[in-house]
Amino acid sequence: MTTEAPPAQAGLRRGHAALRALDCLYGFVVTPRGFGTVASIVAIRSRPARQPAGPTRPAATAPVGAPRATATAGSTIAQDVPVPQPSPREPRLRQHAAASPAKSTQAAAPLPDPNGDLVSAVDAHQRPIFSPAFASNGSALFFHTGGSRDSRSAIAVASGTATGHDLEVMTIVNDGARNYHVQPSPDGRLVAFDSDRDGERGVYVANRDGSDVRRVSGDGYAAVPTWSPDGQRLAYVRAEPGNPKVWNLWLQRLGEARATRLTNYTYGQTWSASWFPGNRRIAYSHEDQLVVLDLETGKTLTFESPVKGRLVRTPAVSPDGTKVIFQVFRHGGWLLDLADRSMRCILSDPSAEEFAWSPDGRRIAFHSRRDGQWGIYVIAG
Repeated sequence: MTTEAPPAQAGLRRGHAALRALDCLYGFVVTPRGFGTVASIVAIRSRPARQPAGPTRPAATAPVGAPRATATAGSTIAQDVPVPQPSPREPRLRQHAAASPAKSTQAAAPLPDPNGDLVSAVDAHQRPIFSPAFASNGSALFFHTGGSRDSRSAIAVASGTATGHDLEVMTIVNDGARNYHVQPSPDGRLVAFDSDRDGERGVYVANRDGSDVRRVSGDGYAAVPTWSPDGQRLAYVRAEPGNPKVWNLWLQRLGEARATRLTNYTYGQTWSASWFPGNRRIAYSHEDQLVVLDLETGKTLTFESPVKGRLVRTPAVSPDGTKVIFQVFRHGGWLLDLADRSMRCILSDPSAEEFAWSPDGRRIAFHSRRDGQWGIYVIAG
């Protein structure tokens, strides 16, 4: 485990409140120029804005009722952390046996396209920014700056002041490395993120203010950490030794060096272990499938992509555990209702990904290039 010196603190920005909305009907704004408070929903209305010149809207997609799904049994395998090589950014889809049909249910009614029901969550001069994550009490929004081609990327947090009329945006990790995918711990004391600060990307934990940074994932490529609801464990992806194009999920208890393997794929890449309430189940994606895994029994429930052959990415479980939002690569954001296993396209923006639910389940943040530059947006949940 490597211990780093506290990174330099940087740029505290403030501004007076001014609601700035793009194509919005309902939402809230988190911007260095204006902010209601992250914890509250601000209802706003404006005339419909012209569609941006960036991503184009795909053809209307009918809701998908009862996607094919199958439940399987498996088991977790405790192993020492391996030493993988760096992995490429994009996985390649590999053909596999189709999942068996789930019990038939009636398709849910289609939702209105919400491309006009969102707000920009940061001013353009702060971009590019990525990977939003809400604090567990809804009082702050974490994100990282800089793109994959930039030589450095900082981790920042936006939070409201006591009056609710000012916004503070503070950089908490800015050490010259490329720091991505920040996740605040459920108790608000810590943040987890991945970084290449030691050369090879790994998972790190730091205090909320960015001090006492330490690597927790051991040697080898690891990324995209997520906290269990009780704050005792981290799930993350790790590249396979000798086969860096393959990613699998691992689980590690905070304070322990040993990690437990959760998946055993021999091709493709898993993504984003999103936790259900109760600390027992996670949702993740692999190639063109979305998988719900029971960590105690090893049983899985698998859903195929609603767009045949398209990659499924960045799933996020709702706070009440009843829904999962995810990206179908280049086909927008989709919502899985676990009660009837129906799927529907709720966001036609093909670049929308890395979704985060607010703690009350009423808002969903994500990053997108919908207006030609990567930024963070919020829609009603």
